Amino acid sequence: MTGEMSSTEPLPTSHDESRDLPVPELLRRARPLPPPGDMVIGDLTEEEGAAFLAALEA
Repeated sequence: MTGEMSSTEPLPTSHDESRDLPVPELLRRARPLPPPGDMVIGDLTEEEGAAFLAALEA
């Protein structure tokens, strides 16, 4: 093995472990965001939407 981490290795189990990884390794392990359409919560009522936004702003 060349010392490189395999993409099949488990992600760090604690915050301390992830702080020990170099930035390039952290970026390699990052997952892309889903398409914007998949991130929309479409079935919220107006009241639920307002409560959600209020929680984000808190």
